[in-house]
Amino acid sequence: MVTVEKVLIPSASFFEDNPCPDIKNIAYIHAGFECSPRITEDEKRYLGKGMIETMLPYKIQDNYDRAREMKAHTVIVLENNLVRAEIMPAYGGRLRRIYDKVQKRELLYVNPVFQPGNLALRNAWFSGGVEFNVGIKGHNPLTCSPMWARIDKTEDGDIVRLYEYERIRGVVYSMSFYLPDNSPVLYIQNEIENKNKQEIHMYWWSNIAFPESERVRVITPTEESFVCTYLESRYYLDKCKSTDFLGVDATYPENINISRDFFYKIPENRHKWISAVHRDGYGLVQCSTQLMKGRKTFVWGQGQGGRNWNEWLSVEGSAYIEIQAGLAHTQLEHIPMPANTTWKWCEAYFPICSTGEKMHGDYKSAIDTVEDVIKSTVGNPDNLTFPCPRVLDSQIVCQGSDWGYLEEKLRGERISDDFEFPNTASCEVALWDTLLDEKRFDTQGKSASPISYVTDKRLLAALRALEEQTWYSQLHIGVIEYAGGNIKAAEEAWNASMALSANCWAIRNLAMLYKNEYHQTARAVEAILRAYELNKTSRTILIECAEILTATGNDGRWLAIEETLATTEKNIARLRLLTAVALINVGQLARATEIVNPSFMMSDIKEGELSVSHIWFRLYREIYAQEQNIVGRELTDEEIALADKKYPLPKKLDFRMH
Repeated sequence: MVTVEKVLIPSASFFEDNPCPDIKNIAYIHAGFECSPRITEDEKRYLGKGMIETMLPYKIQDNYDRAREMKAHTVIVLENNLVRAEIMPAYGGRLRRIYDKVQKRELLYVNPVFQPGNLALRNAWFSGGVEFNVGIKGHNPLTCSPMWARIDKTEDGDIVRLYEYERIRGVVYSMSFYLPDNSPVLYIQNEIENKNKQEIHMYWWSNIAFPESERVRVITPTEESFVCTYLESRYYLDKCKSTDFLGVDATYPENINISRDFFYKIPENRHKWISAVHRDGYGLVQCSTQLMKGRKTFVWGQGQGGRNWNEWLSVEGSAYIEIQAGLAHTQLEHIPMPANTTWKWCEAYFPICSTGEKMHGDYKSAIDTVEDVIKSTVGNPDNLTFPCPRVLDSQIVCQGSDWGYLEEKLRGERISDDFEFPNTASCEVALWDTLLDEKRFDTQGKSASPISYVTDKRLLAALRALEEQTWYSQLHIGVIEYAGGNIKAAEEAWNASMALSANCWAIRNLAMLYKNEYHQTARAVEAILRAYELNKTSRTILIECAEILTATGNDGRWLAIEETLATTEKNIARLRLLTAVALINVGQLARATEIVNPSFMMSDIKEGELSVSHIWFRLYREIYAQEQNIVGRELTDEEIALADKKYPLPKKLDFRMH
């Protein structure tokens, strides 16, 4: 049985997306990696391939809070007498929960709150359930965006299908869910359709959150792992034995001190599965057909930073790990997907109800035990099949975006064999629809935020063919040129936009170009100050103005601007942190402590970002030096230890993963 319901969850609020395009503003997609000598040349074959330079055409989702209130979220429910599963179509098709009615236990980590954090490609991400990631490493670009959801009524029961058009890789992807009557198994068929006429790079990982508690164990049919360590600006990939990593048994997450990934190298001739079990032997099994060859465990680690991340994304005392399944051995890889190709594979999720003795004894025996459960439950996982019964009726129950519709219009053909993309006349796509149909591009008010961005060369041609260019058309010409790697053409277009009518958006883009592409500090300062003069209330421009000024020795100029801001702008947490940096830089330490103290909170602290801890240590070590009358020299290691002991970094401000 399938129903559409509402669930009440204490939830933070989302506000409008960041109006400014990504011009090398997202450090994550530019992070490098190193390999140990143990990684072979064959294993390196796809590492680092297919990386992207910008998140365009997507806008960044960085505007959310931590003030939770009860909100109703739509869930699509698949339910029989044994299992209840809930899917969130408005948030990337997240599989929120799988509830075992027989044992009255959750198979997944179910986050008791909805709290976005800065962990994904477009910033916003939330923990819990099963997240389906397509296209690019770093979570799904649509993880906090709606998908099309359709319920197919068939001769064998209801099938739930969620699908969308992913704009960077130019593919349609989908997840189809089926829960047979009287079955403990939830079947999911994943599909990627590449209707492009060229090979593309592809990526898929299903990220499964599992509750972390004492003696949780992860089991998968291999002892050989790639281990990935998070360094401050890069990843380090090595190899290890799962049962003997740095002298500890890494099949138990509680033994891992810092945040790490363990990617399991399952032999080709073995079944592809992963399981996580509790102390008593109860847990979850995920298995799949052979195309999904990768498996992984992610742990936050037992350090103060990792513990804090768990609670930051949920509530005090909350903790989870992730077990994952993907198309490649590691998440540093994008694999080639041929032109005009469709990939399909099937996953199965179900409970395992064994004993602590079997699951927590010899590792090879535990593997054999899980293998036996898989065979008795679904048979040979290599032969998992998703039903294809005759569809009696279909109903769209949740709307996704209009980008699939626009892409079909541009191509003049369908982009999916299985899914339709209706036109809902959404404002973000209607602008481009009008450009194609009426050769008209409506100019927005200069202080109004740009509605959407595109990167398509066909739309670039349509913009360039307009009879009359405006500041707005030139703004978007520059964005498309930049996304295509034509930096000089982008600069020319944004200068043309400013010449037609001075606007904060074009000059802000120029500021980012000068800062991140040309590394011309003085020009970046001049441009961002001009952007601020043109729009003194834009959250993004204010933050970027503060970032540039405090990074270039212009702290006094920023503090002068900050004094003039309204209370609403002054209270933007990231802006407050940058103000604290400026205060430290000019020696106003007491004023800086009014900001950087145990009560400080910044909603969009980024995974791996060390700004808060760095600023804390810098500030309070300088205060300690003043107290000890230490002038004209650096603190010794012993003095640093004394300063850190007197002014320890509060747990709530510790986001260190390294």
